[in-house]
Amino acid sequence: MNFSKLMEKELPRYPRKEVLPLSKTRVKPFDVESTLSDVTEARKCHARKYHGPDSLLYSAIYPIVSIMKALGLAPYDFTGDQLVPSNFYLLFSFVCMGTYSYCIRNVCIRFLAVKREKMILNVVETAKVLVNYVIAMYDLISVIFARKAFCRIWNALQDFDEKLSQLGYPRKEVKTRIAAWVLLIVQTVLWTVINQSGMFAFNESWLFNMSYMCLYVTNASSVYKFFGMASFLGQRFHQLNQIARDNLPSRVGYKSTSVSRKTIQELHDELMVSGESLGSLYSWSLFFWLGNLSVHIISNLYLIIDWIIVTNAYSLSWPVIFNASSWLSGYIGQLLALHLVCDYTITEANFMAVTLVEWDARVVERYPHKDTVRTTLHFLNRRLHFSAGGLFDVKLSLLCSIVGVMSTYLIILLEFPST
Repeated sequence: MNFSKLMEKELPRYPRKEVLPLSKTRVKPFDVESTLSDVTEARKCHARKYHGPDSLLYSAIYPIVSIMKALGLAPYDFTGDQLVPSNFYLLFSFVCMGTYSYCIRNVCIRFLAVKREKMILNVVETAKVLVNYVIAMYDLISVIFARKAFCRIWNALQDFDEKLSQLGYPRKEVKTRIAAWVLLIVQTVLWTVINQSGMFAFNESWLFNMSYMCLYVTNASSVYKFFGMASFLGQRFHQLNQIARDNLPSRVGYKSTSVSRKTIQELHDELMVSGESLGSLYSWSLFFWLGNLSVHIISNLYLIIDWIIVTNAYSLSWPVIFNASSWLSGYIGQLLALHLVCDYTITEANFMAVTLVEWDARVVERYPHKDTVRTTLHFLNRRLHFSAGGLFDVKLSLLCSIVGVMSTYLIILLEFPST
């Protein structure tokens, strides 16, 4: 009893604190508007962009684009989210034209002053440099006059990527970024090897060797610029083909599709317009590149084989052969790149007709009275191709023909006495 009375007296001195139940959250009041604005802002910051200089595609190839601008091959810039012709970068094109003209003058003077054991070498080397100069000038002039057409093609690719993203098929461009860096590193190593081996083999100064190489570097950059644009088209044709195959109607039962046949046709038409514009833009350039690369490959192969056969192994100049082999690998790489990318893009673009015919076949199989086949027939007739000056289509079968012709001419050249 005494204990109970003591507790009754002491407890009032320690008032009981109110304990919140576990179900009651101890936070500030929830503000819907501020939270929604924060989430929206965060999504905008992390959203993928498909237009402008911050787009995934442009960011992936930005180092290469910077080099193209320095060489005068990319007189374009962004105004907002659209690529437009740039007068500032156009100055780089004119500066490069003047620089190349000055370099070709010095190189020709040097070549004509050098006395070689074989007079044919003087003629061949001078002719090769002059041909490269003419092609480089043509590429720069065509870039200047076709700025608007190129910008339309690029902007069309951006619009296509945006539409695919809205359909739930966003592009990531991870492979494009990796391929761009691989191409940049390989070309840097190759041209460095050519430069250093040429200086050592022919006892040339760095300045003269670079003035000789600049035309070849520009022509190679033009080739890989077309290679990049054609490969971008091929990637998008490939993705669209995959989307079409994924959304084919089911033969049995019901299958929901996220993309309609009409949408796929419209997207394919947009890509076809871009592909046809690109083919028209580079038609004569393809012709000049193929001819120039073929002549250089035959010339280098002939000189390498002739030096090895005629010259004694002990007096053979291996640095010269190594330098010529480095040049040869660069030419072969460009020739392969042109044929591979054209064949890849053409194959992917023309495969859509097969997919849509299969689509119609499945529809007719389930609904015999529904006549939709006639809407696909024009896809079988409208086929993408890259023509070299309107003379022949560039694809892998053409590469086989070129190799056969080059082999024939090489054998004929080797039949002539080396003296």
